[in-house]
Amino acid sequence: MQASELFDISGEIVLVTGGGTGIGFAMARTLALNGAKLALAGNDPDSLQAGVDALAELGAEAISIPMDVRRDDTICDAFDRIESTLGPVGVLINNAGIAHRDKATRLTRETLRNVMSVNVEGAFMVAQEAARRMMRDDRGGSIINISSVLSEMPQRQVSAYGASKAAVSQMTRCLALEWAKHGIRVNEIRPGWFETSLTAPFLKGPGAKVMAGQNPTGRLGNMHDLDGVVLLLASKASAYMTGSSITVDGGHSIGR
Repeated sequence: MQASELFDISGEIVLVTGGGTGIGFAMARTLALNGAKLALAGNDPDSLQAGVDALAELGAEAISIPMDVRRDDTICDAFDRIESTLGPVGVLINNAGIAHRDKATRLTRETLRNVMSVNVEGAFMVAQEAARRMMRDDRGGSIINISSVLSEMPQRQVSAYGASKAAVSQMTRCLALEWAKHGIRVNEIRPGWFETSLTAPFLKGPGAKVMAGQNPTGRLGNMHDLDGVVLLLASKASAYMTGSSITVDGGHSIGR
């Protein structure tokens, strides 16, 4: 099979949570450039609209959808709106997330709950809604969870974030096992250090230079470093992959 057919996602309807900025938008842009229809979801209308406008300039069909992953009603409503506008979601990129940096001895219960609510509960409930509708229509699909190298690598002052991403990794495997019989693939991407608004608290001051210096490639990731893996997991090129984790970190997790 030729690559153009193997990686073809033209006309595919993709929902990206947290899709207005950073890694979420970068992946949305890649899929849009390859013919997918995009729904960018989140709770920042300005960034979502800016993302939609940028995709429209590329000739892509895209819409912005309000969604707070901590609220089930907004999740259900978002899927309804996408279906009525673009059609049923065939690919979900579960990217919405928050980070927190502090010493574990200062971590409050409220902060821990908030991180878990967005990064774990939110990802689960969005995946659940996507899967229910894929099963309803008997059409299968692809769910791509965005985790982190910190799901396995311990690092100081990121205990809440690291624990949440470890939970996403296990969730990915559990859902993959349960939903495989329905033709639903569930995989995860574990990015390393990319400069985004999410990682800004970690990379402030000399942080970026230090992290780049610890990487075997000598640099941090740029958004195009994720192009190949998101195309793989969104397309039928990954038809026999589920429960898999793909690390994109320039070797950071093996070079320390």
